[in-house]
Amino acid sequence: MSRRALLWLVILLLGPPFLRAQEFRVGAGVFLLAERGQDFQISFRPAASPWQVGFRHVQWRDRFNDPFTGRRLTETTETRSGPLLAYLFSPQSPGSWYLGGAVFRWSKREESLVTGEVSRDATTAPFIGGGYTRTLGRHAYFNLGIYLSPGANISTKTSVSSEDDSGAFDIQIQLGARF
Repeated sequence: MSRRALLWLVILLLGPPFLRAQEFRVGAGVFLLAERGQDFQISFRPAASPWQVGFRHVQWRDRFNDPFTGRRLTETTETRSGPLLAYLFSPQSPGSWYLGGAVFRWSKREESLVTGEVSRDATTAPFIGGGYTRTLGRHAYFNLGIYLSPGANISTKTSVSSEDDSGAFDIQIQLGARF
């Protein structure tokens, strides 16, 4: 199934509940460690429900230098995208702790800046975790969460470097608008 067909299927399945949603959120994340990136999340919660459904897309790029010469060796781009589901413990309160799960398509692209060689790897992995979310007035919110996927593995290798990631974590720090 193509990505476009999958997107339309999700829209059709989530369309009716979305129209009855009590709350719709659109957020952008804050990057603390990566050189540059993008972090977007949308979610909605049906009226009188503790369940929140959403979709997250995060991508960042890092450059790695030789520790002795300072010369740039590689540039790595990581992407995680997929659906989220969270259970809010206090859905009617301004702030609530939550538990959640996600299924992310996790991909990594590593390019040698010395030779131009490119290595790619990708996997689809479940993530579980939780966090705290709080409304900030009538039209804003804050979210802080961490999701872990201990069994996910991904690796890349070029002639100047190699990276093996066993297990993954996804830190979410977002500010956004709520409707």
